[in-house]
Amino acid sequence: MVTALAERPGRAAPEASLKGLAASWLPSIEARLAQALQGLATPAPRMAAALHDAVDPGGHQAHRWRPLIVMAAADACGASPEAGLDAGVAIELTHTASLMLDDLPCMDNTKLRRGRSATHVQVGSAGAILAAVGLLGRAAELLGRAPAGAGLLAAEWGDAVGIAGMSGGQMMDLEGGREQRLHGAARRLHRRKTTALARFAARAGGIVAGAPAPLVDALGRFGDHLGWAYQVRDDVADLAEDRLQHRLSAMERIAVRRSRLVRCAEQALLGERWPRPQGVEALISAARRIAGVPTTALRAR
Repeated sequence: MVTALAERPGRAAPEASLKGLAASWLPSIEARLAQALQGLATPAPRMAAALHDAVDPGGHQAHRWRPLIVMAAADACGASPEAGLDAGVAIELTHTASLMLDDLPCMDNTKLRRGRSATHVQVGSAGAILAAVGLLGRAAELLGRAPAGAGLLAAEWGDAVGIAGMSGGQMMDLEGGREQRLHGAARRLHRRKTTALARFAARAGGIVAGAPAPLVDALGRFGDHLGWAYQVRDDVADLAEDRLQHRLSAMERIAVRRSRLVRCAEQALLGERWPRPQGVEALISAARRIAGVPTTALRAR
């Protein structure tokens, strides 16, 4: 049974272990991403270049926390972290496809992404849509070829991407979800724009490891809280200019909320019997770093 790992005497801080895991796993993630891009849009050089910029193999601008979550979850469930590699890459491709679509003029109309021109600026809106569909297709291939749990992975991926997940959440954005207070089912659907893929990433690690349902469900709860904490961290960046308007209280409230969400993510994992507690430490460490919450903030609240 796992207790409050970060506070056990004699254990290294989880942040340190996460650095080591990332150093071990990121080269494999980047190599597999580059391999996944091979053969996509080769007859169309401009499209190939746009896809390369969007996926950013080598990770120069991209953050790869989603595949790291998959691999850490697989590790926590007793499998080799590499068992989660293809699922993690599929999730990263899905995330990149969602950014391509979000950036479109009919959506957020964003011209830059990761320091480069957005895909629709490079190849037009139609080209960006086709590129996103191509990445989603490659993601489906990777998940469908998983040696364990392929059917369940495909079903949960479809739920995460579809109207009940990311697509529905973006739809609520277009309906004005950012500007108005949403309640009930509408509010929950809006949150799924951010939480659906994080939830799937955590659950996917358990699925590829063949973990029992209670562990997979615990990972799903962890992913839900982590995904929303990550969104709240983005909200802090949006409020940065408020410092000049003496609205620090809003930023402080968001920081408290973020800490609580990360605490909930951690609590979702505690109390279960994990084959490899070190993997749980990595998940907790990842949640804190992804949400930008130091350990001291969690202990203080």
